[in-house]
Amino acid sequence: MKKIISIFLVIVMTFGIFSVCASAVYYRDDFPNTHKNTGQNLADLIAVAKTQIGYTELSTKTGKPLSPGQDGGYTKYGAWFGAPTVAWCAYFVAWCSNQAGISTSVIPRIGNCANMVRWYTQRGKYFSSKNFTPRTGDLIFYNWSGGATAKHIGIVTGVSSNYVYTVEGNTGAGNGYRAEAKARKRYASYIIGYARPAYNDASTYVGSYSFASYAASKYKTYSKGGTAVAAGAYTKTSQLAVVTGTAADISANGAVLIGRVDNSSSHSVSSAGFYFGSDKNNLKRHKISSGGKGLISLKGDTSKFFGSLTANTTYYYCSYAVIKGQTYKGPVYNFTTADDRPQLLVLSATDISIAEGETYDIFSALLPLDSRDDGINWQSDNELVAAADSGTVKGLSVGRTDITASSVYGDVSAVCAVTVTLPEVQNINAQNISETEVKITWDKNTSSECCGYEIYKSDSPDGEYTKIGETGSGTISFADKELLPNERRYYKIKSIGISSEFDSDLSEKARIKAVLPSPQNLSAVQDGLEINLSWSKTENAESYNIYRSTVPDGGYTVIGTTESLSFKDTDLRADTTYYYKVSAQSDETQSNLSKETSIKTGKVQKQNDLCDEIFGENKSTIKKAERKSFLPAIPFIY
Repeated sequence: MKKIISIFLVIVMTFGIFSVCASAVYYRDDFPNTHKNTGQNLADLIAVAKTQIGYTELSTKTGKPLSPGQDGGYTKYGAWFGAPTVAWCAYFVAWCSNQAGISTSVIPRIGNCANMVRWYTQRGKYFSSKNFTPRTGDLIFYNWSGGATAKHIGIVTGVSSNYVYTVEGNTGAGNGYRAEAKARKRYASYIIGYARPAYNDASTYVGSYSFASYAASKYKTYSKGGTAVAAGAYTKTSQLAVVTGTAADISANGAVLIGRVDNSSSHSVSSAGFYFGSDKNNLKRHKISSGGKGLISLKGDTSKFFGSLTANTTYYYCSYAVIKGQTYKGPVYNFTTADDRPQLLVLSATDISIAEGETYDIFSALLPLDSRDDGINWQSDNELVAAADSGTVKGLSVGRTDITASSVYGDVSAVCAVTVTLPEVQNINAQNISETEVKITWDKNTSSECCGYEIYKSDSPDGEYTKIGETGSGTISFADKELLPNERRYYKIKSIGISSEFDSDLSEKARIKAVLPSPQNLSAVQDGLEINLSWSKTENAESYNIYRSTVPDGGYTVIGTTESLSFKDTDLRADTTYYYKVSAQSDETQSNLSKETSIKTGKVQKQNDLCDEIFGENKSTIKKAERKSFLPAIPFIY
């Protein structure tokens, strides 16, 4: 199955460094929050809290965990509140809420249990423990002496007929004050009440987030040479005590058995360990220690001597010791492994919109995090609209359907609503038609559900786009005739469906700048074999391109560019008519060509003909002078 990378991505983190400036002590955070929030309050809160189980107060002198029984150390939860060395059970709840992204209107950031009760009471969400049925996500309040004022707080992770399972901070003094998962007797007098936060996912929650089941001792036993003892006590002779302790770290697949042997006799214990099994009448012996004299601590991980346990199953165990071939047993205890069936299936999205032909990846996760995961089945209610394969949803045709994800093991499910829209318009293009008109074109949407197109315009690339027109499904062009010369505009197109929920997203933008106005008042003046051109200024023009032809309205070529309002054309043929047009140029656009103007160059005459016109009868005298001075035959041009 696809795991929710965006929800439960386990990040290998470098230890965070915290410091107390006055003493320069550095505090490592060995319990970072590795949970990635899903946006579902209840699921996120408990997932965050679970990452903190085992966090212990740190010494303000060394920065290391305090020894069991010591108090007053540093915690990151108190430091977050600005009070790093005070009681921190309420800080723990507030810190986890903040990490889970829960609003302060759901769980306030209050560092005092009594004030927390007062806050929920004022909002009608605090309830006395009498005749109240707690549920996962409730906040539980304690007073160890049975008084009315709350002295401790925890987060409820599961409820059974006799127990309330919690995660709490600043508890378990025997192991050091730390964050622990607890099993509290449901009707204990020290439980004074519950608060019920208004989580955004509480109404959809099914099941329990209990991380571990409870350990109990219901069976008496007798030790050879000893006397009958009450449940929960130990077997004792005059010089030997065999103690069965409460199992720890109970999960769906394993547990750690705890016990000890106090041997003050003159004989050594040859072996010690546990009897263990799911049939209390047929427990198997497992050696943990080779024994000796004095205090022998017993700690046995069931996975190492028994293998993987079965979820939701009761197991029985007791400590034993062997002296001179004789076996002495402690009382039989039992515990029930946690249920490994998933209680909740969380999806990264519960309502998506994709275009026809597109795909979308939905990631999933089963809660609790350590529940058994045999995979997820994905099913679409309408395979014609959308199909799902391993969490990848593909839009097939315009419409709506539901995609249901179901766990192979545990039978939990979740639904994602899918809307398939028209595909986005492709290849939008804008082309200048005139100084004030732009033509927009695009590719035809081939979907049979396309009813037409809407055209949007903006004066900036990322600004607000305003609808300026629409066309039918058979028309894939639009003329915008409301531009100013040299004005830049941006266009986007949307495909329209039978309902607005099926409309496509706006297309990619097309940019265009309206052309400049054509230069006006183009005129030409002949100066022999040179033509002087001039024209009026075009607003926003940076330069002008001059075009020339020898035939009217055709065959124009660029002969020059100038930033001025005049141009001299030289090296022309005599007695020839030339035609001219001019365009205005800016950094991005060029105007249309101006109106045409034409002019004819002058004629070239021989020197003798010119003399006849100027000197008449005296031309012979000039010719003689010319011959004598060897003057070259220079033409005269008019």
